[in-house]
Amino acid sequence: MQSRSFARQLHPGVIITQELKMKMFNFESLNREKAQLETDIEQIRKQQDSIEDQLAEALAEDEFQRCLNGQMMVTPNDDEMMEVFKKNLGTTIDKLASKYERKIYLDVDLQKLKMTIEKEIMKVNEEAAAAETASA
Repeated sequence: MQSRSFARQLHPGVIITQELKMKMFNFESLNREKAQLETDIEQIRKQQDSIEDQLAEALAEDEFQRCLNGQMMVTPNDDEMMEVFKKNLGTTIDKLASKYERKIYLDVDLQKLKMTIEKEIMKVNEEAAAAETASA
């Protein structure tokens, strides 16, 4: 994870502040949330694929049954198809949109927090180096 990378950036003997520790902890928490979101998105995508397959099979079966019964081939128009898809996929698409939106904001928050942590690490490293130089 990223905290190991942060730890590697610290010079030996540097003492980090409680505030920096909290930021690193928050970063890890956000990373875990992002991983969970990615898992959730993957599961919702699988549900979406399954629903789409079921819809395709149902439409094909309906068309097949009409052909067997000698009915004229009347395919649903675009509005009817959109209504079928909205009815069957609407909630799934809404869930995906919500998860992706959260992921986008999370990515931005993670990037900002990472930059802040790295700047603070550079600062404590510089302070430790200056203190070491002054005591030598």
